[in-house]
Amino acid sequence: MRQNILGSLLALVCLTLTAGGAGAQTAGTQKWAFPTGSTVSDSPAVGADGTIYVRSHSLTVRKLYAVNSDSSQKWAFDNGHILSTPSALAADGTIYVGAGDGPLYAINPNGTPKWAFTTGVQINPCPAVGADGTIYVGSADHKLYAVNPDNSQKWVFDTGYWINSSAAVGADGTIYVGTDGGDLFAVKPDGTQKWVFATGGAVISSPALGADGTIYVGSYGYGGRLYAVRPNGTQKWAFTAGDYIYSSPALGADGTIYVGSANHKLYAVNRNGTQKWAFDAGNVVLSSPAVGADGTIYVGSNDGKLYAVNPDGSWKWDFTTGGAVDSSPAVGADGTIYLGSGGGKLYAIYGDSPGLANSTWPMFHHDLRHTGFSNVFIPTLSSLITLLMGG
Repeated sequence: MRQNILGSLLALVCLTLTAGGAGAQTAGTQKWAFPTGSTVSDSPAVGADGTIYVRSHSLTVRKLYAVNSDSSQKWAFDNGHILSTPSALAADGTIYVGAGDGPLYAINPNGTPKWAFTTGVQINPCPAVGADGTIYVGSADHKLYAVNPDNSQKWVFDTGYWINSSAAVGADGTIYVGTDGGDLFAVKPDGTQKWVFATGGAVISSPALGADGTIYVGSYGYGGRLYAVRPNGTQKWAFTAGDYIYSSPALGADGTIYVGSANHKLYAVNRNGTQKWAFDAGNVVLSSPAVGADGTIYVGSNDGKLYAVNPDGSWKWDFTTGGAVDSSPAVGADGTIYLGSGGGKLYAIYGDSPGLANSTWPMFHHDLRHTGFSNVFIPTLSSLITLLMGG
């Protein structure tokens, strides 16, 4: 009898301790908040060692922060220039970030400057990093630059319009980038044009690449459209959202495409271009969604919240920040969700997902390092013929 009572008490204590531990880590609750001093509108980049990189900007605060996973500051980079892009991380830990007066900066992992490449005019999009380390970045001078890791120019491609879209790089080296003139360009690895596709409105959205080579990109045209474009530059389908699409699409493990719109909706679109569902996010959605390994979709809204949405489109939970959330969430390997807010903070939030979805493009600019590079190789007809002939 006494043993039974002691056993019951022990079980109750264990249950209480377990519940307390789980409660402290309940999904949708704050892990920590790091004050940046001004607006954080970027998607945080996360290095292999767990360091989080995020830019904060205003007339007085012009810093790129490196923050440890325990919320302590590692370093802050401030050279007096207004940094204007999200960060991209190279395999060796070099951080690439653009500035409002034209330079593309390379920063060492310890926060010291490595080099600066000048485009002459404002850089807004996130740099992309190819398999060979080449950096691709667009500028307000209408040009897409390819820069070698040693700071030398590889080539420059003139699109004819301001570039706000962050470039995406396919496994075959093709670079895809949108322009404010409404065009989606495919550029060969040597810097020559492969094709151009007209969307009918400004393309601020960054392209996402599917498993079959389909390029998905949002546009302001025709009331806001999400386009699916074949690798040869022809239209596969167009989905009309009803208002402009600034958000960049992300892909689920099953190929579902997720994208936000100015009409307050997060859309889930089937691979054939039909609507799967629409989730009301309460305000304009400029944030690009991230898809977790368990299928949960995370997205920010201008109503100041981060939303977690179930794969069926139902509300899972939300987290209220101190300002509008233009920032795109990043889901760490341990499930922690990182995002910024107009309230001047970088947040770490407990999540449900053990990392990102196993898809070809689960978040803004492909991965936690923001490389914008897809390693999914789409064979061409000629390469298949060569393979079949034993060449």
